[in-house]
Amino acid sequence: MRNFFQGTKFKITLALFISLLLGVFFAAVSTSGTSPVSSAVSFITTPLQNVAVAAGELFSDFTGYFVSSHSYAEEVSSLKEEISELKNRLVDYEKTKHKLDAYEEFLEVKDENPDFTFVPSSIILRDTSEIYGTFTLNSGSADGISIGDPVISGNALVGVIREVTENSSTVYTLFHPSVSVSTYEIRTREDCYTEAETEYSRDGFIKLSGLTKTTPVVSGGIVCTSGIGGVYPRDLIIGTVKEIKTDEVGISAYALIIPDADYSLLTDVFVITDFEGKNS
Repeated sequence: MRNFFQGTKFKITLALFISLLLGVFFAAVSTSGTSPVSSAVSFITTPLQNVAVAAGELFSDFTGYFVSSHSYAEEVSSLKEEISELKNRLVDYEKTKHKLDAYEEFLEVKDENPDFTFVPSSIILRDTSEIYGTFTLNSGSADGISIGDPVISGNALVGVIREVTENSSTVYTLFHPSVSVSTYEIRTREDCYTEAETEYSRDGFIKLSGLTKTTPVVSGGIVCTSGIGGVYPRDLIIGTVKEIKTDEVGISAYALIIPDADYSLLTDVFVITDFEGKNS
């Protein structure tokens, strides 16, 4: 093989090949009308120029993309601010709506009970450490609220004030074992009383005790405050009877009540600071 590259035939073939390339080159030069040197330089630099042009276009595209991305980011930021503002407006609307609903119910109760004196209050804290639904209001002794004042939502009894500071007060709901209310069932007029027990409070029921063994009270009956003792005004709604049960010794009956007030949705309530027959 080495002898072949050094042989005469190979040298002749190589000379012919070089002559052919030169012929093509000079033909191209004569056709383009440029000098051999210019053509040679052009032959070398043209690919480099093409690369430079391509690089310039790529940089231009990148710069345009950067500017577009920046504008897009600003637009997204502006939209986020608008959405945030709309959310805040929606929250304000819902708060206002709840307050208006509460005041509409208040006006109905006020019309039916002109002797009631009210203090409107908002719930500012819920005690999540217990199951009785205890909560704190933003009104206190400075607003005329005292321990023992009933708390209502619409025409439904929610609970009673148990602790008071100058600017806040704590409400124990009807689920709390320390709260007992004298009541009656509106159809049968049978007297009874609420007696909350933890096992029922956990499931959202209030125990209604004091029913006779053969009580005519049935599921669906409505239970209201009786006004006996002057602690709570008469005819505030407690709730609806779910079922009747017989006690362990079988000498009396009791009922489970679903409270009329939906404690999970409460945001605004009214404290009754005075009413006709209070503490009588």
